[in-house]
Amino acid sequence: MADDLREWLTRVEAAEELKKLDGADWDLEIGCITDLNWKKNGPALLFDSIKGHTKGWRVLTCSTSTRRRTAITLGLPADLSEKDLLEAVRQRLPEWQAHLDEFAPKVVRTGPVMENVWSKDEIDLTRFPTPKWHEKDGGRYIGTGHMVITRDPDTGEVNLGTYRVMLHDAKTVGIHISPGKHGQLHIQNYHARGQPCPIVLSLGQHPLMFLLSTMTVPEGDEYAYIGAIRGKPVEVIEEEITGLPVPADSEILLAGWCPPGKRRAEGPFGEFTGYYAGGVLQAPIIEVERVYFRNNP
Repeated sequence: MADDLREWLTRVEAAEELKKLDGADWDLEIGCITDLNWKKNGPALLFDSIKGHTKGWRVLTCSTSTRRRTAITLGLPADLSEKDLLEAVRQRLPEWQAHLDEFAPKVVRTGPVMENVWSKDEIDLTRFPTPKWHEKDGGRYIGTGHMVITRDPDTGEVNLGTYRVMLHDAKTVGIHISPGKHGQLHIQNYHARGQPCPIVLSLGQHPLMFLLSTMTVPEGDEYAYIGAIRGKPVEVIEEEITGLPVPADSEILLAGWCPPGKRRAEGPFGEFTGYYAGGVLQAPIIEVERVYFRNNP
């Protein structure tokens, strides 16, 4: 199984499951191409030389949207049928669950994501090629296929979740989390104490981490599940600002605080109806105090 996103890209490209595209516009074009590709069960798409942005600052979409790429992500044969893939996962799940204690995350001092660090006035999130995905979106969404890392202030349990994150300005993003999700409960618990919630966003990580962050597993077990599926613990760094354990080989990390009482207009996003469309919401914000990112490939 691939160790990080870059090795995963190499493997899916070798399996003819990756298409590289240069010169697309962040304003609707990436979103439109992605949507059409997804509907046709097309390859993973890696956008580079995005309009107005530096070459090498890339956007990946459709990473696990087909059976073959999901199998590759899980370390299974790519040619499994849908039925056989489901059966393979069903058979392995009890084994993964039985060995979670053996695959707690491994704390390391440093890793590739520490190659570049921005602090204070250096921080400018607009430098990252953030798409406006849909015509009626309320803004550009930097957080879609990503991972949000929080910790419960009472139990110390760490959660990995995927919640939509909108770019507000050079140092601020908005985060919308559905009621009852672990990340939202963590934020509420900090705010009930009158404290800001420490939070880190991982943008660009092994797709297995993204898959697990979108699933419901016992709180605090996401890193262990990832380790059990991979067959080795996830290496994490205790991020300096927040103290949260973050993947050492993520592409980008945004570390900061979600302060109590501060909300900004967020949304809508996508073509959803009902609660999610709900017009413009007043959502919590994240004030980013540190940015880490790997060198361009």
